[in-house]
Amino acid sequence: MKSIVKRRKIWLLLFLFVGLGLWAAHGQKTEAAIVSTNHQKYTYAEYRKDLKQLKKKYPDRCQVNVIGRSADDRNLYEVVLGNTQAKKHLVVIANLHAREYMTTQLCMRQLEYYLKKYNKKISGAKVADVLDKVAIHYVPSANPDGTAISQFGFGAIRDKSLRAALRKMPGSALRWKANARGVDLNRNWAVAFRKGGVRGYAGFHGSKAASEPEVKALVKMVNRIEKNGQIAGVVSYHSTGSILYGRCASNAETKVEQVTDRMYRTAQSLTGYRLMPTESLSSAAGCSREYFLYKRDIPCITLEVGRGTCPLSIREFPSIWRKNKNVVIREAMLFD
Repeated sequence: MKSIVKRRKIWLLLFLFVGLGLWAAHGQKTEAAIVSTNHQKYTYAEYRKDLKQLKKKYPDRCQVNVIGRSADDRNLYEVVLGNTQAKKHLVVIANLHAREYMTTQLCMRQLEYYLKKYNKKISGAKVADVLDKVAIHYVPSANPDGTAISQFGFGAIRDKSLRAALRKMPGSALRWKANARGVDLNRNWAVAFRKGGVRGYAGFHGSKAASEPEVKALVKMVNRIEKNGQIAGVVSYHSTGSILYGRCASNAETKVEQVTDRMYRTAQSLTGYRLMPTESLSSAAGCSREYFLYKRDIPCITLEVGRGTCPLSIREFPSIWRKNKNVVIREAMLFD
C-alpha cells in the first residue's frame, strides 16, 4: 500500500513539473512581439503605435524624438538606443524612397530585437556594453508621406493643394518613390547638387539642395548629434537588389574610406550582398550617401534589401530579417 501511495506522489510531482514547464514555455511563446512583420502594409499609424509601445516597455533603454515634420505634416521620428552622452554615434536611415517601406519594418524589428537582447550577448558582446559606448540613432521612416501614397494612393495626402498637385504629376501611386511634393529625397542633398528630372513619382532632385522638410530635418539631426559627439558611421537602408554600396571615390578622406571599407565588409559577411562598383560624385550628385562621405567626412554604407519589385512582397521579409537582424549592432561594435 505504501509503495502505491509513493508511486502516486511521484507521478503527481512529475505531472506538476511537466505542467509548470509547459505553462512557462507557453507563456514565453505567447509574449507577442510589438512590431508585426506578417502583413504587407506597415502603415504610419502602426509605426507610431509601435514606437509608443516600445518607449513604454523600455523607457530606460531608448528615447523617441520628433526631429521634424513632413510636407503633409507627419512626424519624422528619431529613436535613440543606449547612452545619449556617448562619445560615438551610429546613424541609421531608412525609407527615403516611398515604395521601399519594408525598410521601416526591418528597422523597427531590429529596434525591438536589440531592446529585448539589451542585457544579453549578440556575437559575443553584451548589447548594453556596446550601446553604452556607441549610441544608435534610427530614423526608421524618412518619407512617411510618400509611403502613404505608395500604400493607399494620392487620397492619403491630407493637404488639398498637395493632393491636387500630385494628381497632375507623372507616375503611379503604387510605384511612388518621391515625397508628397514629387521630390526624390535621395537626390536632394547638398553635395554636387544639380537640378534634374521633373516633379513626379521619381527622379526630381528638387528646386535646390535640401529644399525638402524631410532632408532638412535629417541634416539638423546630424548637426545636433555632432555637437555632442562623433558620428562614427551611417547605415542607409534601401531596396531592392540584395546589393551593397560600400566603395568610395577618390574624393573621400583616407580614414573615411578605411572605415567605410570595414563597415561594408561587416555587412557583407552577414548578408552575403554583392558589393557594387564605386559611384562617381558626378553620377551620384545630390545623393545622401555621397553627402555623408564627401561633404561631412562620415563613413557610410547603403544596403539594398530584397530581390523583387518594390514594394517588396512580405514573403521576402523572413529572408531579409535573417540576413540583416544583427547588421546594425555589429556595425556599432566596430566603434565601441
